[in-house]
Amino acid sequence: MTIYISKTTEDSLWLADYCQEQKWNLIAESMIDFSEMAFKVPKKAEIIFFSSKNGVRYFFNQNELPKGVETACVGKETARVLRKHNIEPTFIGENSGDPEAVGKEFLQFIGDKHVFFPTSNASLHTIANLLPEKQKTIASIYETKTSAQKIAPADIYIFSSPSNVKGFLEENTISNDAKVIAWGLVTERALMDADVFPEYVLETGQKEELLEYLATI
Repeated sequence: MTIYISKTTEDSLWLADYCQEQKWNLIAESMIDFSEMAFKVPKKAEIIFFSSKNGVRYFFNQNELPKGVETACVGKETARVLRKHNIEPTFIGENSGDPEAVGKEFLQFIGDKHVFFPTSNASLHTIANLLPEKQKTIASIYETKTSAQKIAPADIYIFSSPSNVKGFLEENTISNDAKVIAWGLVTERALMDADVFPEYVLETGQKEELLEYLATI
């Protein structure tokens, strides 16, 4: 059994350990690269919403959290990265795999506060789009570029983002008998737009959910 995941080896150590236990082969190759973009936190920001772990990393490469500003994030994985910076988010989305549902939760949480969204240039702004214009500021703080490369065929493909789907399909194809797993609904849509139909979609966006599914195969 060979599994491909569109994450770097460093970000996939937990999956590598599982595959080693199962005597499966793992190919961990991201199909995207990132680069930092200059930005400033708007003075009117009362909450900063982080939609990814990379958003947290690139934010704190350039800034500290302004005094008195709250933080919010899309899910538990992003919250873990925030805690590495000694920050406990005041809002954590329940199911990061469904950003529209998280956005509806977040709307109930923020009231009339102004929200700053530090994002990738490739972000779809699913959550930010739910807020009225006067209540949000969106800034690209890092750039996402595809970095396509050819990989060996796999039995299971796990895609972690729409950008990785795009990069992968620039150089690779997926056989009809392979299983495809989408990391959340947004990634599922990107796959389906490319006529690839996932067998399973991670609802919570948590690695524990993925390992539970793999245990059933």
